[in-house]
Amino acid sequence: MLQEDLLDRQAAAEAGIPLRLANAQVVTADASFRGSVTAVDGVIVAVEEGGKVPAGAIDCAGELLLPGLVDLHTDHCERHAVPRPGVHWDPLQAAIAHDAQVAASGITTVFDSLVVGLRDADQTRRDLLGAIMAAVEKGEALGLFRSQHLLHLRCEVTDPTLLDQIAPHMDHPLLQLVSVMEHTVGQRQFPDAEKYKEVLTKLFHVPEDQVEERFRRDAEASRTFAPTYREAVCRMAKERGIPVAAHDDETLEHVEEAARLGMTMSEFPTTLLAAEAARERGMLTIMGAPNVVKGGSQSGNLSALELAKAGLLDVLASDYVPISMLAATLRLTEPDVGMTLPEAVKIASLNAARAAGLDDRGEIAIGKRADFIRVRKVDAHPVVRTVYAAGKRVA
Repeated sequence: MLQEDLLDRQAAAEAGIPLRLANAQVVTADASFRGSVTAVDGVIVAVEEGGKVPAGAIDCAGELLLPGLVDLHTDHCERHAVPRPGVHWDPLQAAIAHDAQVAASGITTVFDSLVVGLRDADQTRRDLLGAIMAAVEKGEALGLFRSQHLLHLRCEVTDPTLLDQIAPHMDHPLLQLVSVMEHTVGQRQFPDAEKYKEVLTKLFHVPEDQVEERFRRDAEASRTFAPTYREAVCRMAKERGIPVAAHDDETLEHVEEAARLGMTMSEFPTTLLAAEAARERGMLTIMGAPNVVKGGSQSGNLSALELAKAGLLDVLASDYVPISMLAATLRLTEPDVGMTLPEAVKIASLNAARAAGLDDRGEIAIGKRADFIRVRKVDAHPVVRTVYAAGKRVA
């Protein structure tokens, strides 16, 4: 179809004329079938079976039509703001570039996850926090983004200044998710001291002769601040109705503490034991899509594929590679995992939306936001053809 025709159809959708995508392999929360979807003013008004292409409809030629993906955790915006060590890019330009890649990956709702609190000597994230939050708010207010952007603050509970840092941001209008994390050697993400040493020296450029002192200081901060700060962050979020996720739970005790504090999600649990305990306590388990695509955790922890095979994977997040969301979704449908396509798609869309309290999206159903991605499979690779957000073509 000509580009001009597509643009005309987008303009029609914006004017209240129905947008109809026909002859697609439509994937709903419960089924997959050849059919069509119609939207008016950004809302789905009809979902019908059949391969006919009525006059004025867009012929999807049998390609997949999925709901727009919902990404609860991506570090990707920070990477655009600091494209190289020591290089700080304009935060609004960085957010716009990040948004373009997110939308092209089929993610129509993204939670930009920003670190609050430091576990290294680098001040970059602390310096950028307010600027990136302001840039995301400005981009949303001016309609500069293709996807909808919300904020997820990741709170490092071993930082003595954490509460002072987070307090000014807790009432930000786009803040809709908070997580608490603790990076201390010997537990959670880094039970292996050598692995943590490698991260500190190579990623955060800590001199090798200072690593042991860092370990000692982190352990002291874990004893001194972590329990109190974890509880304080949860209390602040609860007062505002913001859901909270635990990060890198490893033991039964970690999960029990998270549940006691009212956390509803377990982000990136590092052991099967922790994931099982989270399920028993009604917490949703979130894993990184790159873990699925690569076949394991870069830290050597729990494999998301292992979790999926055990029926314990509830939500996928892009973590640090936006395109991994779609690739991981289709990977879950391969025979060794055995999910149906609707089951896998829910993990990357509806489950995430519900976890964040977004009841208006995440599935192709009447009354929901018209967020769609049209996907062609080329061998084992998903190729995003077009993306619609609230009924408007954005990629």
